[in-house]
Amino acid sequence: MTRLISITVFLVYLNVPTVLVRDYGLPMLFAAVVPMLLAVPVAHRVFNRGEALRFPGLIIAALLMLACHTASALLSSRPHVSLNSVFEWLLEGVFLAFLLVNSLRTREEVFAAVRAIVAAGAVMGFLAILQQVFGPIEHGMAGFAQIEGQAQRRLAGPIGEVNRFAQVMAVLIPVAAGFAITSRGPQRWLYWIATVLICGGMGLAFSRGTLVALVLVVPFGLLFGFVRVRHLALVALCGALLMTASPYFEKRMTSIGTMAVQSLGLSAGGIRNVDGASRGRVTEMQAAGLLFLEHPLLGVGPRMAPVYYAEYAVLVGGKVRPGTRRTHNLYLQLAAETGLVGLFAFLGMIAMVLLPLDRARRSLQHSDRQLWGLVCGLELAVLLLLATSLFLHAAYIRYFWLLLALAGVAASLPARAAITNFLFLTPRNVAGRIGKLS
Repeated sequence: MTRLISITVFLVYLNVPTVLVRDYGLPMLFAAVVPMLLAVPVAHRVFNRGEALRFPGLIIAALLMLACHTASALLSSRPHVSLNSVFEWLLEGVFLAFLLVNSLRTREEVFAAVRAIVAAGAVMGFLAILQQVFGPIEHGMAGFAQIEGQAQRRLAGPIGEVNRFAQVMAVLIPVAAGFAITSRGPQRWLYWIATVLICGGMGLAFSRGTLVALVLVVPFGLLFGFVRVRHLALVALCGALLMTASPYFEKRMTSIGTMAVQSLGLSAGGIRNVDGASRGRVTEMQAAGLLFLEHPLLGVGPRMAPVYYAEYAVLVGGKVRPGTRRTHNLYLQLAAETGLVGLFAFLGMIAMVLLPLDRARRSLQHSDRQLWGLVCGLELAVLLLLATSLFLHAAYIRYFWLLLALAGVAASLPARAAITNFLFLTPRNVAGRIGKLS
């Protein structure tokens, strides 16, 4: 069963079902069948081994959050559209997480599943680098190394969207590095190679938001003892070399500082001189903020912020684009669409993952180095996911829920081990051991 779980997680993270449907004409049903393979080990545990289904805090909090979203959807101007969004979160997100937390019950299974997503990231990074080396756009790597842009190509991997590809790769960096730090022998070098490939794939997406998110999470890595100053020096050196070798990368990086200066009003002309893409996103966020202020309790309904975009974007000014536009900020999107009720429910669910992760990390630092590396890497991955969500809306949610589920299960491993040890050392067992020794 461990192998089936790992293969399924690998295929889902590599986006194989979607690629086969999108590029090779397989029926849509196939995209749903692959994640459902996780139901096999769950059924085996429940029906063959008599184990009970598990409803950890993450799943309970997620269901409460969906209940809040449903209330908002029923009161929206287009309930059928909003309810479709709720069903999508339920089926592609919460249900996937439910299958994972009930499939993964042992330390070996959790480690195997997390290694599977690292392997998927390494494959995506390798194909992206290979595509960059080959050059011509015709080399799509069977749909697993897509490209955006004409003057300057940006790699979108099997996802098909550059910023989302950068996000799903970035969250794997601390996970792969965690394995590398705590491994020995040849495995250590394999994990470092995987880390480099993942970083390469992420970098070729040229996503400014993802790089800003990485910078925001670095202090946590230092605080956890996961990142050392020498690591930062090495990364800075590699970044400088990359900026020297790629003028486009240098342009993207310097534009981050330029936007920050102009947005704070420290430069003549202010945000009006920022590039069009950035001004458009700021306008989308401002429109969502205004929408939230007018509907603070339950919002306007899931998936409804783009519908109101044009009306509210005109009010805030900036770069107004025609048609519907997504918010490009998960928190503003949730606030505008589900109000304070939905936003706090979401943050409460995140707390149900981060708090146990942090407790596990602190308890394991000096007792179980290998599990510490896994938990610490996953905690940083969740923080990265939250940081990148400052610049991305809710989409491709299976990655979001898959990572949360893996993090939640990993955080529970120390508690499960403690319970097992306690049950093993019952008075009867202790008395039996003493009798044998005497």
